[in-house]
Amino acid sequence: MNIMKKVYILIICSLIILASCGEKQLEPITESLGKPTVPTEISVEPISGGVIISYRVPDVEDILGVKAMYSLADGKQREVISSYYNDRVRIVGYDDMEEHKAVLYTVNRAMELSDPVTVEFTPLESSISKVSKSMRIVRDFGGAQYSWNNEDRESITMEMLTNNELGNMEAMKIMTTASQTGTYALRGYNVDPRWFAAVVRDNYGNVSDTIYPRNELGEKIQIAPLYEQKLDKSPMRVVILNNDAAFNDFGANNENLIDDNLDTFGHSSNGTMPASVTIDLGEYVKLSRVVIYQRNNEYYGWGNPRTFEVYYSENEPDRSGDWGQWTKLLDCEVIKPSGMPSGTNTDEDIEAAKEGHDFSFDIDQKPLRYLRFKFTKVWTSSTFCHLAELTFYGDPNVE
Repeated sequence: MNIMKKVYILIICSLIILASCGEKQLEPITESLGKPTVPTEISVEPISGGVIISYRVPDVEDILGVKAMYSLADGKQREVISSYYNDRVRIVGYDDMEEHKAVLYTVNRAMELSDPVTVEFTPLESSISKVSKSMRIVRDFGGAQYSWNNEDRESITMEMLTNNELGNMEAMKIMTTASQTGTYALRGYNVDPRWFAAVVRDNYGNVSDTIYPRNELGEKIQIAPLYEQKLDKSPMRVVILNNDAAFNDFGANNENLIDDNLDTFGHSSNGTMPASVTIDLGEYVKLSRVVIYQRNNEYYGWGNPRTFEVYYSENEPDRSGDWGQWTKLLDCEVIKPSGMPSGTNTDEDIEAAKEGHDFSFDIDQKPLRYLRFKFTKVWTSSTFCHLAELTFYGDPNVE
């Protein structure tokens, strides 16, 4: 067979295959038993930003489930499908308490729809509305502190804003959280009054108005940050009381905890958990916060602290380490942004660890000199603790 004849045969075969493909029809995989009947016994339960619609599914063997069609504020039509084995659909995403409509259909396995059933409902106050109303912005050391409540534990995105050099409001921190409560301090500013604000978003396209701190008359106001500086570590020293853990094992050194070098670290011995260490700041200071840095080759792993407590002593502590001489200041937990298990770190996790983990002191806390850290839990089952650095901020210019 010559080459031209082979080419001709291939062309003919290709045309036959294409023709066969063109004739193929997409049909339901299950033959219809007839148009499905509508869902019955419908009831509504308003929830935050939406509704739960309950119903009874027709007792027919080819029923696939129930589909609800609805629109949110953006006008786009959405749908949610619940299987035959469920008796309700959940619709969320509204940011008002006005009357809305959803249309229910029964769907069979042949993908046929029943006649529509219109359901009216009025959502309860949305999560984004409640979070926005709870937002508080108050002056803090070096900036402003933001705090809020999220009782529904809905995923909410916070934008913390302040004015830039041109006077325009700019988002300096964006974070997404589903925690029931939250706080964040926007810092690094001098004591001159400036604007601070917040914007709250949800996953459904809803956005709050810009939230400002306000005075008693309801007028938006600027905030004058309290003075803050990173404290000089030259007068500081690590004190190991009788029941403290020395952080000088595995090639480490106690003084590495306050040497301003994130490549060195302190490391307690095996079997020393919980592990405590005492810091003498060298002078009485109005503290604003402490920043803890993890050992940098084991982020969120091994002996890096996960939970710890901070105590203070009014006077120079007794060498015995008697805890009766110490008053608790803080209960702290190092939060991993991704929530992933130890050993799996996202870029956000690593960035948070490099920046250090901030823990703020009460703004009314009196000046302190002697602090004690009790590390109660690490990121793995290790019986030792290690960390790179403890850094303190505040105002040393106190009487």
